Amino acid sequence: MFDIYAVAVSLIGGAMITLLANAASLKSRTAPKTLRDTLSYLFGFIRAAFGRKDDQEGVPLTRAQVAATFPLGTWQRNAYEDYKAVLLDEELIFPCVYATKGFKSDDQLYMFIDSDDLSDPRHIRALAKGLSTYLPQAHQLGPNTSLVLLAKQNDNNTRTVEDYNTLFWELLNGLAKLDSKPWPSNIPRDIDTDRWCFCFGGEQFFTVIQTPAHQVRRTRYAPGLTMVFQPKWIFDILFSTDAKRAGALAKVRALLAKYDPIPVSPELKNYGDEGSRESKQYFLLDENVPAPCPYEKLDDSEVIAA
Repeated sequence: MFDIYAVAVSLIGGAMITLLANAASLKSRTAPKTLRDTLSYLFGFIRAAFGRKDDQEGVPLTRAQVAATFPLGTWQRNAYEDYKAVLLDEELIFPCVYATKGFKSDDQLYMFIDSDDLSDPRHIRALAKGLSTYLPQAHQLGPNTSLVLLAKQNDNNTRTVEDYNTLFWELLNGLAKLDSKPWPSNIPRDIDTDRWCFCFGGEQFFTVIQTPAHQVRRTRYAPGLTMVFQPKWIFDILFSTDAKRAGALAKVRALLAKYDPIPVSPELKNYGDEGSRESKQYFLLDENVPAPCPYEKLDDSEVIAA
């Protein structure tokens, strides 16, 4: 049985596919936007037409590649369009204005998983691969970059908010076990400290999750499970002065008060402040009590140990 992907490579030319792939991921601000979008679309079309399924798992995609790879009506495109609609809603402004800016400036990349069971080893492996692919290009993507994970919507979902919290931590723990780089020496391993944050690939991340089970805290609701991984160095750019940080946080809190019918979570504090716990900001419940963390620290990397 011949391999259609190999045939496509020979017909189109391996060098051309490599060129398109590199150009599609190029985010140089000097390159014409239309050229980058066109190349990204072409690469997405080639991937969709000739790519094997296992080649596409764990591959972060640009907006143009999502459009080229997943036609309207597919579950992946539905998940993406729902995410997009929330960010671009002009009547009810989503409080994380930097997520909206990141989408509009095409700084974000997207991944898809076919269920919202975050403990599934397939999904953990795919996300580990996706983060490893994302990190080397993150600085080129822009100051509002993030990796967005979108799950297939489950019409018969019976999971509770608490269930998703457990799955969320199982995912982070699974990623830690697949990390090929050491945990940063300046970040403690103990989660219950004011200096802990999630790390992968030697980088610090702030991560947020939205679930279909949330009903009261609207900012944490999505019809299909959604996770966002933001490299924390972006905050050094966005909040380069104390005045900028204070102004940005005040704006976000004001929008939160309008968006959510529940008061702003008392867990939303500045990283490193006494009494703050970034781990309690990642997953917020539908009430203003901290979500439990089932781990004292994440497991050591099995990749490094091997």
